[in-house]
Amino acid sequence: MDIDYGKIRLYKDRIRIFFIIYFFGEECQDSSRPNCCKVLHSEVKIQKIDFLLRNPDYLAYELLELVKTGTVSKTEIRDVIKKIFVDNEPEVRRLEMEKFFFGAYEDIDHVIAFLISCGFIEYSSERDTSLRVIKKSYYVTDEADEKMAENLKSLGLLNWYVNRCGLIKKYFGDYSGSNLKALQYQIDEYRNTSYKEYITDIQELVKKQFFKEFGESL
Repeated sequence: MDIDYGKIRLYKDRIRIFFIIYFFGEECQDSSRPNCCKVLHSEVKIQKIDFLLRNPDYLAYELLELVKTGTVSKTEIRDVIKKIFVDNEPEVRRLEMEKFFFGAYEDIDHVIAFLISCGFIEYSSERDTSLRVIKKSYYVTDEADEKMAENLKSLGLLNWYVNRCGLIKKYFGDYSGSNLKALQYQIDEYRNTSYKEYITDIQELVKKQFFKEFGESL
């Protein structure tokens, strides 16, 4: 039986983007959207969280950087990173992203259109006087929230996405899209990737930093 990898990829894209909007959205208090429960006001944040979901080695690096601040549990971070590498996530879960003018980016318009057509989200944008889009807002509908509550526990194959969104939200949920972009630009391999080239992996860098911090090999 032939495997349609294109359809599988499309399915993954829709899951990831919806989960990002759902789990990272704030409570919606917009009276003009009485049928919506959550809202995320930034495509930049979607793109930067998507990059961390698609590149577990970069997530591991950012977690290592948090250890240096002394504000997180070193033991917990160590265990999280070890599991990421024991499970071969930097290879198995990696979905490459291209570098554009402002970092990792992939057009999500087709995914957003699909989610709107399903009644899962609503969308709006604001423009400045030069008609440049300055704000994009993604609203989770009550219908989507109800379906998540009813079905999520029975969808075991999606547990990885749920747990990973929870992990990223725990440590980086309060960061804006611009904050996350700034963090990612501090990594040489990310910053030095040429326009429209795929951003390279940093597994070896993470392994070196991990050994330096914990005295253990990944």
